[in-house]
Amino acid sequence: MNKIAVIYTTFLRDELMNKTICSIMRFFGYNWEVFIGDQNEEIPVDKQVKYNHLKYYILPYDCGLSYARNYLVQKAQELEFKYCLLTADSIEFTSKYDFNPHIEFLESDPKNALIGFQLNNRVPWEFNLKYVPGDSFYLEASNDYGNYKDKSYHKTDICKNFFLAKTEVLAKIKWDNELKLQEHTDFFWRLKQEGYNCYHSKDISANYIDSKPPEYKIMRDRMTSEFNNLFMKKYNIKDWIKYSKEARQIFFEFNLKRRQTNDY
Repeated sequence: MNKIAVIYTTFLRDELMNKTICSIMRFFGYNWEVFIGDQNEEIPVDKQVKYNHLKYYILPYDCGLSYARNYLVQKAQELEFKYCLLTADSIEFTSKYDFNPHIEFLESDPKNALIGFQLNNRVPWEFNLKYVPGDSFYLEASNDYGNYKDKSYHKTDICKNFFLAKTEVLAKIKWDNELKLQEHTDFFWRLKQEGYNCYHSKDISANYIDSKPPEYKIMRDRMTSEFNNLFMKKYNIKDWIKYSKEARQIFFEFNLKRRQTNDY
């Protein structure tokens, strides 16, 4: 049996956390354990989560998303969880998920590192990455599709932060602790540089909840200033990200569909 550590990070969004943790436990898998990393220095009495198969770690205040994920992955590895499901307080589970076919696909190739899944209401982020020193990273459309048994997979360089991954790969690559935010492109670029494969599957989906309470929003907005600048300095670029013509078309179609469904 392949044990799955559900890596769940949260910060300054207690109400949202209570909602999405309940969704995880409602559709809980028999071989899961939930690892919660909370970037607060203490947990009020009414915040104690009373579930079996759940580990709650109090992390230093504002230690950063990267630190929190690395810490939880380390704990999962120490407890011999071979796979991690990366999620967060903004992701609501919607049904029972069967990860066994996807684990089988990951195990079919030592270089298969992770599979990203669908996040409803979240912008597409399944692209290839191109790095141009002195300029920017570029998102480029990927047309690399294939099947493994009865599942379809889209090979990309980057995906959204809702994915199933080999624990040993996450422990090796790690997120950059200096990047408390704006860590996403950096992590996936280094994953690619190490020769690992990233895929996307529409077989599993969850809901993204766009909730930004005032206290959280103040901290989150540092991404586009402080940590964006740190990221660009690390890679000697002038812009965080640019889009190919095909990528811009994908974003256009996504936003058009949202407007048409009154979900924009």
